[in-house]
Amino acid sequence: MSRPARWWLLSDLHLGVSDDDPRCPGKVLPDFLRREVLAASGLQQHVVFVGDTFELAGVNEDESLARLESILVRHLETFRALEECAARGVHLHFVCGNHDVELARPSVAARLSALLSPAEPTRVRVHPWFLHVPHVLVAEHGHQHHALHRIPEVLRAAVNGTDELDLPPLAAWHAHPSRSRLGRAGAVARSCLASELAERRIREPAYDELLQGESLRLALDGVTVRDLARLSRFRTVSALPVAATRIVLSAAGRRVTGEKAPAAAGRFARTLEAHGSGVAWYVSGHTHRALESALEACPTRYVNTGTWCSDVRGRGPDQSDRRAFPYAVVDVARDGTTSGGLRYWRPDGG
Repeated sequence: MSRPARWWLLSDLHLGVSDDDPRCPGKVLPDFLRREVLAASGLQQHVVFVGDTFELAGVNEDESLARLESILVRHLETFRALEECAARGVHLHFVCGNHDVELARPSVAARLSALLSPAEPTRVRVHPWFLHVPHVLVAEHGHQHHALHRIPEVLRAAVNGTDELDLPPLAAWHAHPSRSRLGRAGAVARSCLASELAERRIREPAYDELLQGESLRLALDGVTVRDLARLSRFRTVSALPVAATRIVLSAAGRRVTGEKAPAAAGRFARTLEAHGSGVAWYVSGHTHRALESALEACPTRYVNTGTWCSDVRGRGPDQSDRRAFPYAVVDVARDGTTSGGLRYWRPDGG
């Protein structure tokens, strides 16, 4: 028997150095933490930010560190609420997304821990790839299964903080708005080549060593972790048409729609199940569409935590009511059984 635990999971706050988002996630989050998380008692408490918590656009280590500190200063109430959570024993987890993959750098992760929990830095943990709670849940941002945002060698940054993080194709296009179309196309081509080469390297023995080390942290065996790392793969021939379609739709003010669990979520959950490490819940973000559903041929329940920023893309209540903020909760009883699912929180208590 273990002590009952509660996990709160939310994603895609996109907190930046400005505070101009109409939904004001940086102003709403402190109330959520104090009124929901800190109000609970008698539980092991965990808050998981499932990626894209911050807008870290730094291209090197120093810029990433400076930007992180600037964001926390800009969102001072959020910073103080997170500090209060850590001081009162709440464990804070930050899963890296494609907008804050810089957190994977050891120096940036250490700085975040020192800022939020100077007395007990271990209460703040960064997960470069995904969070795994044995037989309970896995949480990953989801971009690693999306060719336009996939960064195959993300674990290298977690081991060697000086490594540059290659931009994925679509990010390479948007990262150079002042360039000519030809220049931006060249940036995409170079990024595609880098991604193809990275996909080859993660299948080499040197990367297997990194995966073996990660397996210890994740409490999964090495074969399982290796299979999970190779579930998805970047391929230029399929990525470029998707990128082109998204760019055209974006220019027309439209988006690709989808209201079901992604196939990659099912592959991930079934891989864990096949290795005897099945979990009750698979949680992700990235799509900005809050959703809960079953997974095909798998007992694992899927939850997407949507977004707290104004770029809502789903059909849930947060689309019509911009004061409804999605999150997931997973309760773990003493006997290991779980309950929970997708929830919506309103600042007015509705």
